[in-house]
Amino acid sequence: MLFNVVYGTLSLITWSAFAFKLRDLARDWRNKELQRLCLAIAMFAAPFGFAAPPVYVRVDALIGTPNISSLIIYTTVEVCLTSFLALLVSWSSAQSKVRLRHRLILGYALATVTTNWVLFFLGDATDTSHALDFDVHYAKTAYIWEFLLVHQTLYTVSMIGLIRLCWRYSKIVGQPWLRRGLRIVTVGAVAGLGYCLPKVISLIWDKLGISPLGFVNSVVAPMFASVSAALFAIGFTMPAWGVGLGRVMAWMSDYRTFHRRYPLWQAITRAFPEVVLVTPPTSRRELARDLRFFLGRQVIEILDGEMRLRPHHDPEISRMTREVAANQNIPGDEADAVAEAAQIAAALQARSTGHEASGGHGTDFDDAANGDLSKEGARLTLVADAFSTSPVIPAVLERLQSAKTDA
Repeated sequence: MLFNVVYGTLSLITWSAFAFKLRDLARDWRNKELQRLCLAIAMFAAPFGFAAPPVYVRVDALIGTPNISSLIIYTTVEVCLTSFLALLVSWSSAQSKVRLRHRLILGYALATVTTNWVLFFLGDATDTSHALDFDVHYAKTAYIWEFLLVHQTLYTVSMIGLIRLCWRYSKIVGQPWLRRGLRIVTVGAVAGLGYCLPKVISLIWDKLGISPLGFVNSVVAPMFASVSAALFAIGFTMPAWGVGLGRVMAWMSDYRTFHRRYPLWQAITRAFPEVVLVTPPTSRRELARDLRFFLGRQVIEILDGEMRLRPHHDPEISRMTREVAANQNIPGDEADAVAEAAQIAAALQARSTGHEASGGHGTDFDDAANGDLSKEGARLTLVADAFSTSPVIPAVLERLQSAKTDA
């Protein structure tokens, strides 16, 4: 049951990855790198369908040869791994070396596949289907031992090659999602070694005696292969879907930013309604449709209102705010935002009561953004957070009120 669930889940994941990349291949069907990637993912997805015990037994019965499913599984894995290697060679090697390395990889793959088909039919592994313990059951069988060793050698070489190529290429590649994907593939290849190395050790041990790694061979190692497959499916497709995910995450961040700045915008535009030149969004749908536009307008309108308030800012308020912030162990950048928010809150309060803040001769703030709207937006987001949530603001306003009352 465990293997049915694990293999079924991984089959779904890897075939979904194949469908995702097949869509890209349909748009650019002559792209050789996409062809190799689609072939590799399809070949890596196929074994999980065949390896599920009910499917394994039915395929054997349909073809009429017990354990033919193992030969099919091993062949698809060999094609898959060499396709992955060929793809990484295309990405990470100098063009003058790509063709030679592709020929070496292709030659090794063809030699391995041909040898294993010959060895499988020379050996006697057709008594009954062994979906879960083929390697263990036939480890001492003539020709099948060689069959298994040839396959695991290619698997080990491929994992080592993927680790070296992916890790080296991830250090120099510029695209962040490709870099992340390559590192995930590297981890997947390390997990792949957890599959093949115990099997190689067990095979050699069986030549000398009876290997104690039967459980590791038939249960633990396939789990490592399953983890490796999932990471490969994620890592090799990440450069494509990661860009879309990045856009979604950026949109969600912008959406949160709009709502974080909204209380500050609302307070300022109530005091200076003339700064609002475009009607704000009346629904979430309208905001979602033109989010970037409304974000930009929000920054501009807050800045317009802030400029109207700055002549009334009081350096004494900044001093008082920083003193309270220091007492509450508020760090530098946050303290700057709190001081700016306190100036705005004090000026708005004074305006609402018909009084102007005393000593209004500007502020002690430097305009580090220098007109850059993105930097201004980031600064105003911090100011808006302080304006809405910082306990320093009401404490400063209370001090100001007490000072006025005493006066």
